[in-house]
Amino acid sequence: MKIELFEILREIYVEPSREALELALQYGYLPYMVQRYLDMLGERDTIALLKAFENPVKPVVRTNTVLIDPEDLRRRLETLGFKLKPIPWSRESFWVIEAPESPSIGATHEYLKGLYYVHRDATSLIPVHLLMHEYVGDVLDACAAPGGKATFIAQILHERGGLVFANDLVLYRLKALVGHVARMRLENVVVTWSDARKLKDRLKRRFKRVLLDAPCSGEGRIMVDPGRKTRTSILDLAILVKREIELLYSLSDTLEPGGILVYVTCSVAPEENEYVVSKVLSLRGDLEVIEPPLRLFDYSKGLTSFGRMNFREEVENCIRIWPHIHGLFGYAICLLRRRS
Repeated sequence: MKIELFEILREIYVEPSREALELALQYGYLPYMVQRYLDMLGERDTIALLKAFENPVKPVVRTNTVLIDPEDLRRRLETLGFKLKPIPWSRESFWVIEAPESPSIGATHEYLKGLYYVHRDATSLIPVHLLMHEYVGDVLDACAAPGGKATFIAQILHERGGLVFANDLVLYRLKALVGHVARMRLENVVVTWSDARKLKDRLKRRFKRVLLDAPCSGEGRIMVDPGRKTRTSILDLAILVKREIELLYSLSDTLEPGGILVYVTCSVAPEENEYVVSKVLSLRGDLEVIEPPLRLFDYSKGLTSFGRMNFREEVENCIRIWPHIHGLFGYAICLLRRRS
């Protein structure tokens, strides 16, 4: 497989309109990004999205059920002055509604003892629930650091049986992953250091479940990182898209026949989501997009077209999470099954 950067640039670039330029200046974005929002959503929803990106999100406490019951953890943290709200579609997790001046949610004795993990937002829980629905067995988390999803999978498998193969390429991020695994006393995690595109040859085995939380622009996380409004040029985006295509194509070879790969980005950009999935589907004939096995809440559907591009009809089964609709990070999730 060979993907040319020029080909990607040619397909994804759209000249910004005057309206996009004006909104980009008003809200502090690169113009091509705002033009994308206008093409996807129209003017009214684009303004709603830009405003939603200015709103804070609630951090999430995910109970380490290997060590403590969720209600026991809730009582202990509320004794310290935290106010928690259960997440209805994730029984082990809570939104942090209020917090004392001290300690912070990441500096309590309970945190240091490994009784919970702190997520910046609840969206990262969704792909794990979908991936692990009624599943027992080993899992590959191909880009796992700093470990939020890998440790969640590990605690689920602690009850069911199975190992998590948690891989990453960036060493300082791997250090954080190892730290979380040790802190939470999870004994069913195998940590590997590799470019995920080479795992199909290095691991020499296949999996029934694979998670690819692809390194991306992070455009859906602008609420906690406003620098992402201007960080990713159109060339930077094309480079990311090229790598995402290579990752998804390569990691599909780590799937057993009938196995499921969940492709995830914390980005609302269709170039990084529906475009990537459609491109990989066109390059290989052994994959199909499937509907999510759970409807945790009212997801939005994947896009079947954007600008000049028409995507494969089946990507409509992908999930989109919108800040202005769902009050969460911008996210895209797509489940692909390898045909038998």
